[in-house]
Amino acid sequence: MALPPLPAPFAATRESLRALACYVISPARKARTGRIGLRPTGDGFGTPPLDDGTRLLVRGDRLVREPGPSIPITTLLAAAEFVGVTLSPDPGVGHDLPPFEPEEPLAVDAESSLALGAWYAFAQRGLDLLRARWADGTISEAQLWPEHFDLAVTVELANGAKVNVGFSPGDSFSAEPYAYVGPFDTAGLDGEYWNAPFGAFLPYGRIDAEEAALAFVLAGLGRVAKARRASTSNR
Repeated sequence: MALPPLPAPFAATRESLRALACYVISPARKARTGRIGLRPTGDGFGTPPLDDGTRLLVRGDRLVREPGPSIPITTLLAAAEFVGVTLSPDPGVGHDLPPFEPEEPLAVDAESSLALGAWYAFAQRGLDLLRARWADGTISEAQLWPEHFDLAVTVELANGAKVNVGFSPGDSFSAEPYAYVGPFDTAGLDGEYWNAPFGAFLPYGRIDAEEAALAFVLAGLGRVAKARRASTSNR
């Protein structure tokens, strides 16, 4: 059984929420903690608890201070005023940023926003399964990075190879969400599995459950480990 179809406004909503994450939500966390990573919330995404115990969350088409009030998501300027941050075209969260348009309306469809939240929740479950099943090395804490808007971890294999593993909601590479395996070093990796410039990806339409995503990721990690062993033995 395939994952549910995405609403028609999904891509536009994703890009508007990525702008909100880059210019407002992550900078608000960075101002207090020096860190920019966000977290899935089940029905959306937001910050971990801040120093005063509150969280900044996206839930549907609203920006929420929890506990506390919420506002409709309208513009970056309105969101920044609500959160209490100063907007900047360089928010310090990366360089591959969406357009900086403080007063332009953000096209956030509530159903699409909830679908994005469901994708991140699915991704978190997939990464939790990976953590439970993979014993060859260490796995970093999962982070939802604002710049590329993906939920990802770095896997460091026992042999020293490092691999980014994550779930993207879609971007300039792929219009639909996808799971990916991105080795730091692609030397010695060939074959049909490696189907992307950064490594390998499995598109949304081919994912029917967390186990399918896990099998894809485990296959990639196994290939990286094998290539690293072969490279070491040939020295």
